Amino acid sequence: MAAMLVWEKRLLWGSTAATVLAFLFQIIAVGSTNWVYIEFSSTLVHNASGTDVHITGFYGGLWRMCEEGYTLGVKGKSDYEDCTSHKFFPEEHELKKDRKTDIQLVDYMRTGSAFAIISLIIMMLGHIFAFYTLRRPRYIVKRLTSLMHFMTAACVLVENEVFIRKIAYARDNLPDRIPVDADTSYGFSFVLSWISFVVYVLAGAIFLFISHKRKAEMADTVDEYAEEDEPVVIRR
Repeated sequence: MAAMLVWEKRLLWGSTAATVLAFLFQIIAVGSTNWVYIEFSSTLVHNASGTDVHITGFYGGLWRMCEEGYTLGVKGKSDYEDCTSHKFFPEEHELKKDRKTDIQLVDYMRTGSAFAIISLIIMMLGHIFAFYTLRRPRYIVKRLTSLMHFMTAACVLVENEVFIRKIAYARDNLPDRIPVDADTSYGFSFVLSWISFVVYVLAGAIFLFISHKRKAEMADTVDEYAEEDEPVVIRR
């Protein structure tokens, strides 16, 4: 029994440490612009302040998109980069004017960003329960922690799937944004987000597995977990 308690404590500490690291991964992922890289086979040309800009691709994340390319002038070829924030609530005339965006794409951007914020909030709440569990290992708190971790994983899953669908939709319906022959690759931010998803699924399963209720009178030795699971008697 004592060996079992030590093993369960190590699992709880290990899974909590892993979720803290995954939380940091998710913060980096949500705040960065390295979710996707799009490289064009043929350059797109547009005019910026009287200069022709040759766009060779772009990279972006949940909040911003950056175009990459070059300009040709009297001084020769110069690198070009322009980053703009996503417009989550554009006016109708802006949507009609912008051939790179439509209302469906905006809905994808809103949904992905909303679930990213929700996932971070639930992560913080889940860690409150997790650290309380390490101090007072009651079975009900373990189950609440498990639920929070599974909810976090669900939000991250939705966030990532919506991002994938957004890229696919832009490729199929917005050629001015992503040409059909463009090469698409996902960046390290996208990978970090999926790592967070896997970690929180595993942590939720661990907390759920260890959340069985113990009986103090059935323990061979003094079992602090069993004592914590005993009903609290409030006396006046």
